[in-house]
Amino acid sequence: MDSFLLIAVFGVLSLYFFSSSTVYKSLYKKVNEEKNIVESKQNELEKMIERYDKQVKGSVKAMNDVQSALDVAREDLQEARIEIADLRHKNGILQSRNDELYAQVNAIM
Repeated sequence: MDSFLLIAVFGVLSLYFFSSSTVYKSLYKKVNEEKNIVESKQNELEKMIERYDKQVKGSVKAMNDVQSALDVAREDLQEARIEIADLRHKNGILQSRNDELYAQVNAIM
């Protein structure tokens, strides 16, 4: 009787061990599948990050080029405004000198 009880306990324990090992194997496979899926998604996201990083760097470079072109245009515009103001001043001086010369000619006649 003792040996039968001992064999029954060992039988139940062996059944428990084999059934639990099967469950653990299936869980291990599922975990590995999930891990592989997560790794593939992570790789895809890293590729997207690299692509967007390159796009952002290109956009920043283009913006810097445009900014430098705008700076040059702004400086040219400022120089043109200064030149126009200087020409207006010279035009005013020449106009007053012209008026003086007409006055002298009219005084002579």
